[in-house]
Amino acid sequence: MSQTLTVSGVGLEIAERGSGRPLLFLHAGEGLAPERPWFDLLARHFRVIAPWHPGFGRSVLPDWIGSVDDLAYLYLDLARTLKLHDGVLVGAGFGGWIAAEMAVRDTRGFGRMALVDPVGIKVSGVTERDIADMHAVSRDEVLQRAWADPVRGAIDTTKLPESELAAIARGRESLLVFGWKPYMHNPRLKHWLHRIDIPTRLLWGAEDRIVTPAYGAQWRALIPGATMHIILEAGHYPQWEQPETFVQQIIDFAAS
Repeated sequence: MSQTLTVSGVGLEIAERGSGRPLLFLHAGEGLAPERPWFDLLARHFRVIAPWHPGFGRSVLPDWIGSVDDLAYLYLDLARTLKLHDGVLVGAGFGGWIAAEMAVRDTRGFGRMALVDPVGIKVSGVTERDIADMHAVSRDEVLQRAWADPVRGAIDTTKLPESELAAIARGRESLLVFGWKPYMHNPRLKHWLHRIDIPTRLLWGAEDRIVTPAYGAQWRALIPGATMHIILEAGHYPQWEQPETFVQQIIDFAAS
């Protein structure tokens, strides 16, 4: 089921399915794919709420929203609007960055947080790249870096309708609004991760070459009490490549 909900003056398209404990899922920079088996699997155990970020899908991108800070406050307002209690906050990739920005501000409404191959922090030196620049390389190299099996990530754009192609282009443009300079991180965020006060689990694809497991270990070290699980045969999108393993990890962590 998909609906449009206005939060703080922003019209958000929200996919929702299932019942029980609420789980707020914040998607990666590629948006919510039309086919998402992980969503259906999660919905067997949770009330899954998955908004399209402003500028993605049919969500509005007002001219006054232009930073991940804005998105963090927007989704905190969404959690308050929905009266979430003891929810599970799950953020993947770019959505993981947003989730972390939310958690350093206010964790009311959430009892657990899972970050799935998040971007968002800078841990190496000025001249060292922590996050692969997916906009500076070919599509083939993006697939090689992001997927354990690049074939699974290939999309034949010649078979997509114009409306879907336009939505993809709009999403990519919106992602650059939020993460272009500095590229896909907030230089200050790592200094505030100690404020996260709910149990946090890092889930990481073993073959992620967009942000490597070594980068994930830095996240784990910066968040008090955080744990980390490596998902084999997965790259930057374990929820797509290994949906059953991904969902079982969320279920086990939420129940722990």
